[in-house]
Amino acid sequence: MAYIAFKVPPFPTLIKGGYAVFEKGAKHFKRVFTVFDLIYVKSGELYITEDQTPYTVGEGQYIILVPGFEHFGHKECQVKTEYYWLHFLIPLDHELVEEGIENWADIQESEGDFVTPASYRFCLPSFGETQNMKFVENIFDNLMSMDHQTPDYQLRQQLYFQEFLLHLQKEACKIPSAAERVVEETVKYIQEKFKEEIKMEDIANTLHFHPDYITRCMQKVIGVTPNMYLNQYRMNQAKKLLATTDDKVANISQEVGIIDSTYFSKLFKRIEGISPLEYRKVIHRRQQRS
Repeated sequence: MAYIAFKVPPFPTLIKGGYAVFEKGAKHFKRVFTVFDLIYVKSGELYITEDQTPYTVGEGQYIILVPGFEHFGHKECQVKTEYYWLHFLIPLDHELVEEGIENWADIQESEGDFVTPASYRFCLPSFGETQNMKFVENIFDNLMSMDHQTPDYQLRQQLYFQEFLLHLQKEACKIPSAAERVVEETVKYIQEKFKEEIKMEDIANTLHFHPDYITRCMQKVIGVTPNMYLNQYRMNQAKKLLATTDDKVANISQEVGIIDSTYFSKLFKRIEGISPLEYRKVIHRRQQRS
């Protein structure tokens, strides 16, 4: 297996990302790219050849296409295929190697001191399979749902991107931490129950962990508390409804688990920077232009 090895900091820089669908019979076009192109398949299968090596990228799998190598779809999709894509740069030099890192402790090359930062070496599989699809796809959803109306959205995208790379490296070492397992279960619970009233006591009783421990795990792994994640997830679901339906704001509020529509509107504006109705107008204008 080939690995892409590089040093951090600085972390690779996300350029742009998106979600796309290939209908049955479609295939990836041919090109030589100047940046890295990561493709993660959410459902279906992609058939991609890079540098004369063919790959079948299935559900939950990803491929990192290297700049300078020709890649193309060597076969049409047999079923409708959904995937995420990320274009990024590695600021420093990278190299292609045959062996990865097995011991998590080996990623650190130097501890640093008061004037020099610690140095790390990442070694990511160029073709791999995620072991925690829910966790990974949640990062993609958060990254893609950033509101472009706020001036700092690209900075916040970088944070999710860095978290994604760190997660891929941990999975490559096959050592998901106890904290990550707690976060996985918390995220799963919230996504299944977001339409209902959720209290920390409910999550704690289900996971059999103290509420403070769950909160610390969430902050450590994805940088938000359970309540913050719940609010973000509800707003992401609300944005989908605002963009795809004509439902009233009060109905959408209830649909995402918030009974008080006034509170919902205030929360939406606090998180997204604009009101629900303003968001709908912006989306509709974009749809009309396209």
